[in-house]
Amino acid sequence: MKAGEDKLHCVFLTTFKLLGNLSTFYSVALNGLTYGTTKVISELEATGEELYMDGTLANCLTNPEKVDDFYKIMQEQKQQITKRIKQNAKRQLDATAIVFAHSILDTSVYGYLEILSLAFPESFRIYTDKKQVSLSDVECSSYKQLHKQKIKDLMKGTIERESLIYKLDCFHKITKPSDTQMNPSHKYERKKLVKFDEARHNIVHGNDWNSYTIDFAEELSYWNLLNFYLLHLVIKKTGLKLSQEGGTKYLLGL
Repeated sequence: MKAGEDKLHCVFLTTFKLLGNLSTFYSVALNGLTYGTTKVISELEATGEELYMDGTLANCLTNPEKVDDFYKIMQEQKQQITKRIKQNAKRQLDATAIVFAHSILDTSVYGYLEILSLAFPESFRIYTDKKQVSLSDVECSSYKQLHKQKIKDLMKGTIERESLIYKLDCFHKITKPSDTQMNPSHKYERKKLVKFDEARHNIVHGNDWNSYTIDFAEELSYWNLLNFYLLHLVIKKTGLKLSQEGGTKYLLGL
């Protein structure tokens, strides 16, 4: 087996399966929104009824005598509240999908870069040739050993910690694709992925869980196409192939 071939199966099929799991999670959660919203509203109604009946609501108002009017308004707003809760839940579900998908793809791109480093280490010279080497290292190691260590340091010390976009840029500098068409309808779009990366950052670090609405089916299709696109470029660069035996192994082992 060629260097990196075993890992090629693992990265591609793990990415494929995890995106499939995300699709299942999203579908189940989306189908449960109506039921979940109805349940929340019912619980709110029950709580409101209890607070109204035991006088707690009246005690909270500056004009307790108008509690009936206030309670009536609450009941009339039920439809709008229901709509708002459902909309917020959908946005939070979309935000969750963005975060999960970003994590899957970030790990995937790094995995493909590791495969390139194993199967075609010379392609990393655009990065490693800039690294300084001490005289003691030169005396004790061959070029091949030094280059291998520099790639390892680069991967673990820099690339692994960088953003998804940085990893994708490294991937393209190494593979140098002449064509970025992923299928007849979609191309590799760096700007689209920059927005995706920024959305994940805003959600996680800015606690912005209510601002994003996505067409999940369309986005999932693009994420899967990206996985196939990266696989294709790795195969083209390294000559590695997915084998039926290796594919079956990882599908059963996942």
